Amino acid sequence: MWKIGELARRTGLTVRTLHHYDAIGLLSPAERSQGGHRVYGDADVRRLYRIVSLRSLGFPLEAIAVALDRDGFDARAAVEEHLRGLEDQIERDRMLRRTLRSLLDRLGTDDCLTTIEEMTMHQRYYTPEQLAQLERRRQDLGDEKIKDVEREWGEIFAGLRAEMEAGTDPADPRLRPIAQRGRELVAMFTGGDAGIKQSLNEMWRNEHPEKVSHGMVDAELMGYYGKVQAANP
Repeated sequence: MWKIGELARRTGLTVRTLHHYDAIGLLSPAERSQGGHRVYGDADVRRLYRIVSLRSLGFPLEAIAVALDRDGFDARAAVEEHLRGLEDQIERDRMLRRTLRSLLDRLGTDDCLTTIEEMTMHQRYYTPEQLAQLERRRQDLGDEKIKDVEREWGEIFAGLRAEMEAGTDPADPRLRPIAQRGRELVAMFTGGDAGIKQSLNEMWRNEHPEKVSHGMVDAELMGYYGKVQAANP
């Protein structure tokens, strides 16, 4: 039998840690001394060393409790499950690192809160893989090309607004080149990836056009642009 202080010294743990394990039901010795103090038996010590071993591998306490209390403890299955969780976390951390690096590059010229809001919105619609692909696409195009495309979109929508206010039929053949150029610019952005295009369309459907376009397009103009595209396939 081991008293809690002696067991703490032998394992390198603190008495407070052992008290915590008892409180959460992870290691609750069944025996008590005559004075009412915790007394750990051989089975408790073996369980504790399993806990210490799993903690050294980064297992959370909740996962350790499930693993040790499961009938027929399968160490391989427990490690595989923990490894999958770590790999998912690593991928999330990599995505966060890419996001922060991209944010850092843009903070010198763009409004900080606006930039963060835009990037958060993109994360709601694009998968981590798509965001990484878009970031590579952005780097391949370069800042100057991206600015040129943004200016061209501004010219396209300015021209469309004039046609809309003049009452031009969206099916007017004069608007066909505009529809075609719009599709080309979208393809340039997506790199021809159907999944990215689908995510892009979903974002435009669910978010306010002015938010997505940084004030370039309102709902009325976006509706007119959609009719131009539909009438000029």
